[in-house]
Amino acid sequence: MSRMFRYIAKKFWGPFFFAMGVFAALVVLGDTFEKLKTLSNGYSTLGAVLTYSLLTFPSWLTTIMPVACLLGAISVISEMVSSGEWTACVASGFSPRQLFKPVIMCIILVTLLTMAVQEFIVPPLNIKAESWYYTKISPDENFNLNAEEDVVMKIGDNQMLYAKLVDLGTGVMENVSLDTYDSLWNIASQYVAKRMVWDDASRSWVFEQGTYRTFVDELDTEDQHFERTDSPVQMNPDDMSVNRTENKLLSIRALTKRINFFKHTGLSSYAAETERQAKLATPFVTLIMCLLGMPFAISLRRKSKILNIIASMVIAFTFWWLISMVTSIGENGYINPFLAGWGPVLIFGAVVFFEFKCLKL
Repeated sequence: MSRMFRYIAKKFWGPFFFAMGVFAALVVLGDTFEKLKTLSNGYSTLGAVLTYSLLTFPSWLTTIMPVACLLGAISVISEMVSSGEWTACVASGFSPRQLFKPVIMCIILVTLLTMAVQEFIVPPLNIKAESWYYTKISPDENFNLNAEEDVVMKIGDNQMLYAKLVDLGTGVMENVSLDTYDSLWNIASQYVAKRMVWDDASRSWVFEQGTYRTFVDELDTEDQHFERTDSPVQMNPDDMSVNRTENKLLSIRALTKRINFFKHTGLSSYAAETERQAKLATPFVTLIMCLLGMPFAISLRRKSKILNIIASMVIAFTFWWLISMVTSIGENGYINPFLAGWGPVLIFGAVVFFEFKCLKL
């Protein structure tokens, strides 16, 4: 590692941590003050609000990290240009790409650490923060992240399961109906039960307090009542993904589990798949965002540093706006989830290529 590489890389960290600190303080304070409004509800306390802010702090950090990287990179290049170091380095035989390399390596390091935090630290803290909010700050008697209402699942090629409430935390489905259809999709038989519970001994779900109904013809049925009987559903609750946790709060691993379950049961996986692809594209998003802004510090060398930063921030927020818009379209199934997640990366990647080519960097 050359002395010039270490010198430029060292210059990156000061502005980076300064930008991260400022943005983190603004975002966290804004969110905390917003939650302080709940102190008047008679349940929330100052300690509960501060605990919530502490739980969500890592999530905010990962959110502002790309902007901190961008401002750190812009500051390094701007300072070198304004002080004449950039001109001296180029005159000494260094190419602009060689001078960019230390900054890019620092950005990649930050991105990898951010990905690790997003995958292993942020999701459990976000879920805990969600539970904390609805139990300590704004209590909701019906709040249960493990439960979902009005669930429809495809169990087999010709079987559909309906449940008024599914609680995987306790392994219970309430007010269930399991319908079996013939080859023409006419209903052939039906289980209707008060509940269906997971039985560890048999490794299957069991109906309780219900009726097994056979459809003899369009007007006649045969009913058999039971207190407890086996069901054809054998999927372990740990392999199921039916809950109220939002896709954005889940890790890539949890999203993959949810997608596989949705595909197995015939549920729509557009939203989960779009979110997964967006998370996988995150490292490239941060890098490309910084590459979009860095050349402005050189091309606008006679202008003020503030103008450089403003121009770069406009590009960055345009990037985020496009990502948000395309992701929303993908979540609703209007475009392929892979295109929704990677489309902005490919588009702005092409912009970066032509930008560097036009500026001869």
